[in-house]
Amino acid sequence: MKPNDLIRSLQKGMKARHRLQLKFFLSLMTFFAIIFIVGAILDHESAAFCMTGFGGVSTASMMAIGSVGDVSDKFTFGSNITYQVYLIDINQLDRSKTFPKPNASRQVSTLPMLNGEYMQYFEAHDFPTYVGNGEKGDITSTGTNTFSIIMGGIRDKLMNFAEDHIGGKFIILFKEIETTQWEILGSDERPIILKSFEAKNDKDGRYITYTFERSSVNQYNHYTGNIITAPPAVHTAGSTALAIKAGQDIYSIPDGASATYAIATVSGVTSSDKGRIITLRGTGADKAATIADNTTFILEDSATWTAKAGSSITFKVFDASTLVEVSRVQTA
Repeated sequence: MKPNDLIRSLQKGMKARHRLQLKFFLSLMTFFAIIFIVGAILDHESAAFCMTGFGGVSTASMMAIGSVGDVSDKFTFGSNITYQVYLIDINQLDRSKTFPKPNASRQVSTLPMLNGEYMQYFEAHDFPTYVGNGEKGDITSTGTNTFSIIMGGIRDKLMNFAEDHIGGKFIILFKEIETTQWEILGSDERPIILKSFEAKNDKDGRYITYTFERSSVNQYNHYTGNIITAPPAVHTAGSTALAIKAGQDIYSIPDGASATYAIATVSGVTSSDKGRIITLRGTGADKAATIADNTTFILEDSATWTAKAGSSITFKVFDASTLVEVSRVQTA
């Protein structure tokens, strides 16, 4: 065979092989396209995934977040956490009740405290420090939350706390200066732990630094519940009007005196209470009170709440005559 004929023969063979590879590739892509289209038709909820299958990663979550712009220095300067911090030992929680989970707006409702247990605060000597970080590993992502407070002096209470609670598990509530929004760090299943303390007593100062830490990529959430510092007020059995008192945000709702009864109105609320959080705790049985959806109580899905023992419902004050449901627990 002549050299030119050999070259032409080789070229024809290469072209034939390329055509075969192209047909195989197109057939494969058509096969996957059919799978994605059929999946989208049969399962509408996964349609977004199916239509983004060729891209490998769905962008739905990024679309939900949207674009994020910059902020002014007002939102970036340091020393912005207030000195007062609430530390709730998880042993103070009523573990028979469901720990509130954050909603889509990162809001967490009232913590279920055991009867007789209240939230205690620590007033730091300097601004507390929060640091949250995350990192992608070879297999999964890891993260850490760290919260530190400096307490002034070498006092008995501080020394006792350090000795008795090192390794202790806590929920932390804190907020920023000149705001009313409390933040919550930790949960019943993933609390933040008193990792270390450092007591210093020398010519430079006398203070104790507590450092709390947990392993989590989850950051803090917004606490929309009550700061529980006193026992609940007891609602008058049989009264159809909920009497709100100044400085009291938690109310125990007992059985009726002789029969069930419906709480339909509210008193003691003014326009200055707007945004205030009110929680009702049921203690009833066969004569339990009820709250139905009306012009005073705006209930989610218009579902009536019954004040059975173990039940609770949390409202936010909308105006002087309207309370809007935030969350609830309903026992049978």
